[in-house]
Amino acid sequence: MNKYIISLYGAGIAVGLLDKESAEEDINLSHNLFNTHANNNYFNSVLCFNSVQQFYRFLIHKNLFADWGIDTKYSTQLKEAANKTRKTINKEVGYRNFMTEIAKSDETYPAYRVVRK
Repeated sequence: MNKYIISLYGAGIAVGLLDKESAEEDINLSHNLFNTHANNNYFNSVLCFNSVQQFYRFLIHKNLFADWGIDTKYSTQLKEAANKTRKTINKEVGYRNFMTEIAKSDETYPAYRVVRK
């Protein structure tokens, strides 16, 4: 099962959060690390990153902070976090250009009318 779905979005990417249990944690961590914008109109939220590499760094930090140990060397912890991130990318990340689907949908951008007085 995918936890994340990646789409092109302008000059960056949009990452749809599919896992309801970890969505709030992901929103807060990404905002604190990279000051990312979260749009909660679609999926459990959509995070906007500058690049795929920034999203990967977010996943590394998430794994690093989750398994933080005082007695273990930082380089060892970073290597373990990178390995967990690689597994996450291979098994829990999907790719679909959902932002163009949203832009083309009539339901997301309903027609509006100007009311004159």
